[in-house]
Amino acid sequence: MSPTTTRKAILAVVLLLLLTSGCSAGRGGGRPPVSRPPSAAASGGGGTAGGAGTSGTSRGAGGGGPFWIVSGQTLARLIATDRATATRLFDTPSTYVLTGSGSWDVPAGWSSTPTADFTSYREMRAALADHRVDPRIRAALYDNEHWGMTPASEQADPARYDRLAAQLAHRHQLTFLAAPSTDLASVLRPGLTGGEGAFGALLDAGLFGRIAPSADVLDIQGQGAEPDPAKFAAFVRSAAAQARSANPDVRVLAGISTNPSGQAVTAAGIERAAQAVRRDVDGFWLNDPAAGAACPRCTGPLPQTALAVASALDG
Repeated sequence: MSPTTTRKAILAVVLLLLLTSGCSAGRGGGRPPVSRPPSAAASGGGGTAGGAGTSGTSRGAGGGGPFWIVSGQTLARLIATDRATATRLFDTPSTYVLTGSGSWDVPAGWSSTPTADFTSYREMRAALADHRVDPRIRAALYDNEHWGMTPASEQADPARYDRLAAQLAHRHQLTFLAAPSTDLASVLRPGLTGGEGAFGALLDAGLFGRIAPSADVLDIQGQGAEPDPAKFAAFVRSAAAQARSANPDVRVLAGISTNPSGQAVTAAGIERAAQAVRRDVDGFWLNDPAAGAACPRCTGPLPQTALAVASALDG
């Protein structure tokens, strides 16, 4: 081999090593990425998984209409109010419909992602172990809050139980949605009252950054601050930044509500709060709660308000 040929061979090997090193560097030695469930076509009215990195749509922040989480009951009321508009907004894989075998709320032929919701990891584990989760389900949401439906042990260590719930969901090939409530701040910091103090406590605890590496979708439940769009935006932006710093691939959604804990909020007021963070999040959890065990002070439902807000945020 001539000296010229030898030099070319050495240069080729060096270049190959540099390229290989660049591809394997990842995120600078951080934790390995969470194994994500593959996209899967849902049978009987479902769609693709639609989780982080799996949705075939270009929706979300800066890419068209937002991702949505919506309960089956809310969706049914929206369809009854204006079927054409509801279909245009929510018949998409990037809409997670909270539903289940007891009351299947995904309309036949829709591409929305059927999602089981749980208020405790214990309940989620038992339901999956006992095969009580409808086989059409493609995602699971863990809604851990400071209430009787979430065990005290799970409230005291939300990051751990979100991680366990995510691992369980992924073992069952489900996209995992995390939705820790802001009222967990009173557990993490006893004696703390609600409002802005709770927001600061959760941010100081780094809760969103601790949960994000496990989640495909993370919902920030800031809807209680809707009457003050500046407070709402400051909290959502900080939480979203914290989450994406820990996991750049996570989909971040913000909670909005027609009557958060019974507070009177107009459609224009909700829209102002949501538009303030429209470029900071990938979508919204659209809540239209009625009075009940989960929300005794609620005054809804208000489906016309919910549909007006969703239409204003689309596109």
